[in-house]
Amino acid sequence: MEYNLIQKDDRVLVALSGGKDSLVLTWLLHRMSRSFPVPFSVHALHVRSEVHPRELAPALETLMKNWEVPHTILDSELKSFLRPGQELNCFICARKRRESLLKYAQENNFQSIALGHHMDDILQTLIMNMSWKGELAAMPPRLEYKKDLSIIRPLSLVQEHYIRDFAREMEWTIPAKNCPYEGKSRRKEAAAVIEKMCEGKDSLKYNMFNSLRNIKEDLLPPAF
Repeated sequence: MEYNLIQKDDRVLVALSGGKDSLVLTWLLHRMSRSFPVPFSVHALHVRSEVHPRELAPALETLMKNWEVPHTILDSELKSFLRPGQELNCFICARKRRESLLKYAQENNFQSIALGHHMDDILQTLIMNMSWKGELAAMPPRLEYKKDLSIIRPLSLVQEHYIRDFAREMEWTIPAKNCPYEGKSRRKEAAAVIEKMCEGKDSLKYNMFNSLRNIKEDLLPPAF
C-alpha cells in the first residue's frame, strides 16, 4: 500500500525461478489476491533453460497446481543467444530471462511483473553501484517500465533471513538450482560488506534502506 504496488484489477505476472524468494512471493501474492482490498489476479511464469535441473519445471508445475495458481512454463535455450566465442554467464542468463518475462507480459496484457528481490538484494545493489559504478542507485519497489507495464518488488521491506526461514518451515520440495556459471560474484562480495557493517542486526539494515528515502541533498557533493 505504501508504494502503490497493486492497482485495481491488475493482472500480475510473477517471475517464478524456483528459488526460495520467488516461491515465497508466489505463495504470498496468490493468498493475498483472495482477500486484498484491491482486487487483482496472479499468474506465475517459469522460464526454463539449460541451467536448471530437468526435474525443476515438473516440480514447480505440481506445486502450482496444488496451490491452484495459474502458471506457464516457457522454454528458453540461452546458448542460442550467444555470439561465436561468447560464453554463458550470469549477466547474459539474467538478461535473457528478463527479456522473456517482459515479452510474455506485454503479449498477454499483464499490468505488472512481480520480482522476488528483497531488502538484502536492494542493499547489495546499492553497494555494488556505489563501488563499481560510482553512482547512488539501487532497485525501487515499483518501476514504471512502459506506459502500461510496471516492475514491482513486493518483498522490498523483507530481509532475506525471514524468507529463508519461512521457506524452510513450509518444506516445499523443489530441486535446488546448481548453476555452474555462478561462482564468485560481486553481489556476494557486496553481501559480505553489508553483513560486516550490520553485524547481523536487522535494525541497521532497516536504517540503510531508510537512508535511501531520507536524502539530505545539502550535505552531499553537488551533481555534475
